[in-house]
Amino acid sequence: MDVLRLLTPERVRRYPLLLLVVTVGLYGVRLARSDHWIEPDGRIVGQDYFAFFMAGDRVARGQTSQLYDAAAQSEYQRSWMRDINPQWRGTCLYLNPPHYAWLLSWPARLGYGGSLLVWWAASLAAFGVTVRLWRSWLPPDAWRTAVLLAVCMPAWFAALAGGQNSFFSLLVLTGFCTLLMKGRDGWAGLVLSLLGFKFQLLLVPAGLLLWKRRWRALGGVALGGGLTLGLTVLTTGFDSLHAYLAFSGEIARLMHVDGFDVWKQHSWRGFFAMLGGEWYPSAWMTAAAVVACLASLAVLVRVWRGPWRPGSPAFALRLSALIMATLLTSPHLFHYDMLLAVLPVVLWAAAGEARCRSAFLAIAALGFAWLALGGPAGAMLRVQLSPLLMAGWLLLAERAARGPSDSVTRAECGNSEAAAAVSAS
Repeated sequence: MDVLRLLTPERVRRYPLLLLVVTVGLYGVRLARSDHWIEPDGRIVGQDYFAFFMAGDRVARGQTSQLYDAAAQSEYQRSWMRDINPQWRGTCLYLNPPHYAWLLSWPARLGYGGSLLVWWAASLAAFGVTVRLWRSWLPPDAWRTAVLLAVCMPAWFAALAGGQNSFFSLLVLTGFCTLLMKGRDGWAGLVLSLLGFKFQLLLVPAGLLLWKRRWRALGGVALGGGLTLGLTVLTTGFDSLHAYLAFSGEIARLMHVDGFDVWKQHSWRGFFAMLGGEWYPSAWMTAAAVVACLASLAVLVRVWRGPWRPGSPAFALRLSALIMATLLTSPHLFHYDMLLAVLPVVLWAAAGEARCRSAFLAIAALGFAWLALGGPAGAMLRVQLSPLLMAGWLLLAERAARGPSDSVTRAECGNSEAAAAVSAS
């Protein structure tokens, strides 16, 4: 099958845009039927942000000792919701570090509605900065397609409507890649350290920097980490840091409570848990996920063998593989986190590599469709397709990264518009 003939740039733009219109229309109907920030199904508008608001409100009131008490979190939310939705029984757990709660305490002073509006505005601003960075990577006419398809991603709307922090994670990783491609390792490491609020996304990039002996970048990570620890102690005290570390050991258990459905996990952990979690021991599931993660990291090592040359198309392809491997091996990767999958596609389009283009395009298109239908389909079929697609992308990136010459410039990479047509799908 000729994938490039079937998935023309016009179709790649048109179908996701139709999906976006339908999604926004349906959500608009839900908002119109909402009462006092409560949607018709009983959930609060921006449900994921509710945990952030709770943490910020705790810090603003000087109640930092209750930040990482799961029972106290449940009681706070039931008490807060009692007057507007007495049937509320869920708990939106706050899992992020104390310094993040301190930052959230400032908008929390505006109340839930005001702080959510500020959060939405900040999220859109972060995405706007991300787009400006993409423009510096892509040919003049290609970045518009990338932006259109990114906005049409189901994960983009899920992150915005739910009040998640995926836009800030995307900005940090985009800034990290931009600075690495410019050869500014120290600043890249400092920017990467900002992912302390979502620590699982920091580990694989930091491990790569260590393996490649990028000492200035690691120094930036260490400096940023030290400043973050200092901010945490200064604003919330040693006790909150100790409580957070103790709470981190409970996260694996808390993932089994209501609201953390296995089918929402798009990494290897979710794949093996869903594939046979009901008929083999959980230890086997964990072992299978670990083996798959190690295999993925082995492919990543193959991708990054060779010299470190930031200005080459091969470097952008290697960064694409790095971000994809980071997602694939993450122990905590929900639907809204898949917004980050747009970054490997934009990096591939920036490289302009002609080989494997049809296969890359097919994987991106399948991934876009799965993210639109994967929730109910995964729950019904007991399979999570996303890890298989990401593994395929990683293998193709390994093959493609061996192709382009380090002396090839972006203008010579050929048919960049066709490559950019899949950006963010």
